[in-house]
Formats: sequence, C-alpha cells, structure tokens
Amino acid sequence: MKSHSKRTFIKTGLASALSVTGLLPFFSSAYASKANSPMKITPLIDALRSTNKPVCNKAAIKLLSLPDNLANYDLHLRSADLSTEEIQRIADAIKAVHAANGPALQSFSMSYNANLKDGGVLNLVQTLPATLTEIGLVGCGIGDAGGEALMKWATEAPKLHWLCVEQNPFSEATKHRFYKFGQARSGLLVVV
Repeated sequence: MKSHSKRTFIKTGLASALSVTGLLPFFSSAYASKANSPMKITPLIDALRSTNKPVCNKAAIKLLSLPDNLANYDLHLRSADLSTEEIQRIADAIKAVHAANGPALQSFSMSYNANLKDGGVLNLVQTLPATLTEIGLVGCGIGDAGGEALMKWATEAPKLHWLCVEQNPFSEATKHRFYKFGQARSGLLVVV
C-alpha cells in the first residue's frame, strides 16, 4: 500500500510540475498525436487480418510491431492458402501503402499459393511497387501469360536482384525468356 501511495504521489507531483511549467499541454498533445496517428501500413494489416489465415495473421502481427517511421518492410505469405479474392485485397492494400508514401516493400513472397495463377500475377504486377528487391512466386500455377507480365514488370523494377519462379507450368519458350532476361540484366538472379 505504501508503494501505491508513493507512485500516486510521484505521478501527481510530476503532473503538477509539468502543468506549472507549461509543458503538460505539449507532452499531452505529442502523446495524443502519436496514439491517434494512423500507420500508413494499416490497410495492409487490415487486408491480411481479413483473410483469417494463420500465415497472414502472423504477417499482420509482424507489421503491427514495426515502428511508424520504418522505411521498408518485407511481406512473406508462403503457403497461406489464399483465395483469388484475398490475393486481390492484399495486392490492393500493398498499392494503397505505396500510394500513401508508406514504407517501401522490399522482399515479397506468395510462393506455394496455388490460387495465384496468371490472373493473380496480372493483378499483382499492377500493384507491386518498383521498390522490390526480391520476389518469390514458387509453385503458384503461373503460366506463360503471368510469366510474361512478371518479366515486363521486372524491367521497370530497377532494384530487383532476385526473382524466383520455379515449379510453375511455364512453356519451354517462356522459361528460355526468363533465362535470357536474367542473363541480360546485371545483378539479377532469376530462378526458373
């Protein structure tokens, strides 16, 4: 009980001292703005949570624990069993974070999400920012149309240095184009 009284006394004394010196309003408003300022990554956290999938919930918790002033982030959703609609919601949220000048997405993986397919890749390439340095889409059922769209997107992603797309049903011609693309671009490793 004595310690509780001391704690109350200290808090009361500190509040009195701050209000006397005029600093209480400053500290109160600074704390309130920090507590009420929405994180620019919130749309992505919400989209991940909306899936109700363990992999996405874990990723949302990781993003939620990041500091507000973080310059970049990674998003790895391997084997998340995402539906086409969930993939679209996540893609739209990534685009919203980028449009709000939020942290830059650096490493991204949706490997082993069988529902990604060509349609998912066509949607992703419209939303993924050029800030990516690594992308993994292994075993996602991506065919030639998705492969071509991904290579076209990658030509405009200057920081990309790792593109991993093996175990997808590409034709030999598309696989060959991936190999050539990797050879033609210095500093880019393409695994197909």
